[in-house]
Amino acid sequence: MSGSFGRVGPIVAMVVVLVVSATLGYLWAASSVQIANTGPWQLHPSYQGIYVQAVADAYASDANDALAADRLSFLCQQDNGLSSAFDDAQQRYGSDPVKFQNLDQLRTLVQGGAVVENSSLGVCNLKSTSLPFPSILPLIGLVVVGIAIVGAGVYRIINASEEAGVAPAMAPTASSAPAASGAPSPAPVERTRATLPGFGRKKPDDAGETVRSAAARGAQISAAVEKTDFESMGSDPPIVQFMTTYLHGDDLYDDSFSIETPSGEFLGECGVGVSETIGSSDVKNVTAFEVWLFDKNDIRTVTKVLMSDHAFNDDSIRARLAPKGEAVKAEGSTRVMLETASLRVQARIVDISYSSGAMPPNSVFERITIELASWKKDGQGPGPMVTPRRDAPPPNRVNLPGAPTGGSGTPPAGSPPFSG
Repeated sequence: MSGSFGRVGPIVAMVVVLVVSATLGYLWAASSVQIANTGPWQLHPSYQGIYVQAVADAYASDANDALAADRLSFLCQQDNGLSSAFDDAQQRYGSDPVKFQNLDQLRTLVQGGAVVENSSLGVCNLKSTSLPFPSILPLIGLVVVGIAIVGAGVYRIINASEEAGVAPAMAPTASSAPAASGAPSPAPVERTRATLPGFGRKKPDDAGETVRSAAARGAQISAAVEKTDFESMGSDPPIVQFMTTYLHGDDLYDDSFSIETPSGEFLGECGVGVSETIGSSDVKNVTAFEVWLFDKNDIRTVTKVLMSDHAFNDDSIRARLAPKGEAVKAEGSTRVMLETASLRVQARIVDISYSSGAMPPNSVFERITIELASWKKDGQGPGPMVTPRRDAPPPNRVNLPGAPTGGSGTPPAGSPPFSG
């Protein structure tokens, strides 16, 4: 029932807004209507008295009963309408005996039943053009309706952007046994970002809120994955370190990150984006990504292409993507180094899985998480490639609800394990 109402609800709301707006518009227009080119029956009684004066003077001059009766037929005789016009005419004459005599002669004609109101014109069918409230009220109502429509649109945009944006992420925790001291593992800490009152994400219920968009779920996974501890491997830490996750269905996936020194100096940018898709469906079937590095001190933008197993072994796809950069087969724990004049970026595939469907095996990415770490080439940082020491302890893992299943079921170290 609620699903049906959800589908027809916007239509009902649109019809209600249309009806309310049309009503307010009519009232506003009606409040400013002016009567023009009409007959004497629309005149105010005092002005009808002037009309009766003119008829009385004309009747005294020509003594034409038919013509005088015809002229008075354009005044409504109901509710003493004609009598009121005669009274007003008498007041306007003042004390002029000749004028009084003219009016009395015309009154005798009326009392004799010679005057009949004109029924073909509907002289007694009077409609008031004034409203029982100020004319500004309908205009104010239209403004309020307009503000409500704009506000509803802004609310929907903010709500949609919040749902598609970064979801609250769970901080990484130790997954297995407690620490050597016997202290319990820290509880997950939910990180939320501030929103305007009444806007943004709705408060999660007791069962937890389901992140619906692929982009939001990807951001949640990236926030939960533990980054490489380069210092524990005997290497200088990078100046910046990022994690990015693509999930099948995120058709707008294109992550970019600014490379800056701790003091805020801008050095360049790096990122990952979709490079190649195959097949045709409602969502993009991504078969290759491009990892790129831009250096403000270099005229080049270095790019390498991470290909699926299918794309890497397909000569036509390899040839088509060759101009974009060096082809690299995407596999778990693969490390790719990009270098420019003053920057070095290592891209590490944290975990990877393929979709199962009508496409060729291992051709469409279901999920891929990539870590980007950047160093300045000033004699510091790693050499051509950074790999963990054999005696380095494995990083902690995080159980993350909602992670897609696929692959071997055990992702490489440093990524949240697949659920299910």
